[in-house]
Amino acid sequence: MDQPVNFSQSVSSAFSDRSDGPPIAMTAADHAWLRMDTATNPMIINSVLIFSQPIAVDTWRQLIKERFLSFQRFRCAADRGGYWRPQVLDLEAHTPVVSGKHCHGPEDLQTLISDLINKRLPEQMPLWQMVLITDYPYRDPKQPNKVSTGSAIFFRIHHSYADGMALIKVLLGITDEGFAFKPKMQPQASANPDSPSSLTRQLLKQSMHWGQQLTSALTQKESWWQALDISQDLIQELMLLSLAPTEKNLFKQDGLCGRKQVVWSEPLHLAEVKTIAKSQQAKVNDVLLSSVAGALRRYAKDMNQLTSWSEIRTTVPVNLRDNVDHGEAEGLGNLFGLVFLSLPIGIADPIERAHLLNERMQALKNSKQAWLVYRLLQLAGSMPDMVEHELIRLFSSKASAVMTNVPGPQVRLHFGGSPLEQIMFWVPQGGSIGMGVSVFTYNNHVQFGLMTDEHTIDNPQPVIDCFNREFEDLLLETLMTARWPG
Repeated sequence: MDQPVNFSQSVSSAFSDRSDGPPIAMTAADHAWLRMDTATNPMIINSVLIFSQPIAVDTWRQLIKERFLSFQRFRCAADRGGYWRPQVLDLEAHTPVVSGKHCHGPEDLQTLISDLINKRLPEQMPLWQMVLITDYPYRDPKQPNKVSTGSAIFFRIHHSYADGMALIKVLLGITDEGFAFKPKMQPQASANPDSPSSLTRQLLKQSMHWGQQLTSALTQKESWWQALDISQDLIQELMLLSLAPTEKNLFKQDGLCGRKQVVWSEPLHLAEVKTIAKSQQAKVNDVLLSSVAGALRRYAKDMNQLTSWSEIRTTVPVNLRDNVDHGEAEGLGNLFGLVFLSLPIGIADPIERAHLLNERMQALKNSKQAWLVYRLLQLAGSMPDMVEHELIRLFSSKASAVMTNVPGPQVRLHFGGSPLEQIMFWVPQGGSIGMGVSVFTYNNHVQFGLMTDEHTIDNPQPVIDCFNREFEDLLLETLMTARWPG
């Protein structure tokens, strides 16, 4: 389905020959994400790409045709009955152009992006849109007084089409560097829709695997404790998902209004993050997680909502592509599970927080929680809507935020010859969750983004400011306590 178009043909020929055809069955996981939409939380992945040079409109649309739309899935409408339906695409409707002349800095661009995010995508069309923002005044962080005419692309797409890891590969494929290699991505779809019975068999197969581990342990001498540990793991995962307390705190309010706002931080040097991690005998991911927790701690303290035992629970996506066969892992679609990570925002010491978060994250990665949630979502995707909605209601009531960390390429990319300077994205929030935190590394820099429902946090900028302060203080502490040679 998603084989790149043969570019020995003309682009127009490729479109006229391949823009219609029989419907293609979705996987149950993709179907589950499609039906997860609510009036206040659409399942849309949003991103912005900032360029230091202008991109001509004609060039931009031609490259979208040649590179992005070489994947058939992006030329398909998402049928809520569980099928991808190929369509004749109206390219201009999917690629509108707006002027960025009125944007005098990142704050104005954030306002523009927030306005665009709150416009619904037409359901009868393929659920994606790329907006070219022309004449955007780009300021070089190294020379803030130097302003050049740049551009930006605001890209949004429904989560059912692909998860974050797959979209990163698509992004690489449409840049000048990535397109030179013409990466291939296989479809993640089946000839027939996943049925409840087949998915139940998959769950039973996984359970049988765990059961075989249990039986093996019981037949070995002095393995009773190992058997008890395996049994405890299986019971604990189910209990954690169903009996975890409902979240209610500063970041999790009753009801959502549905209007979203987005902000992002200034790029941080990845080398500085690595310096902190090395100095404190921690991992880069630990430092980033601790910085997020520290920012939320500062904000809660500013709002007089902090206690020494304060914690907030987040859902964190876990990539499962390493656990499936190569063909499935290389495809579009959704191949990830979720784990519930509690952020200890009551702990003041950032290094203590980092080490505790490392312990918690490692325990979750070694657990069966991510795979179990993935299988449950698969099963929900083949069941009636009300079953899935109840499952999402249950899951989302246990968390205050969605938090994700996606590694990007560590070299500067180009699109149509224009240098790509910054990339930011925002994850959708499901059910009753009203806050999403995103971390993205690109070109040896780290970017933090925040999306909030206005009813949860009406002005998210102070939270980003808290993050900047947290990281600066952590860096200063590291430099002051580091052992210098001599």
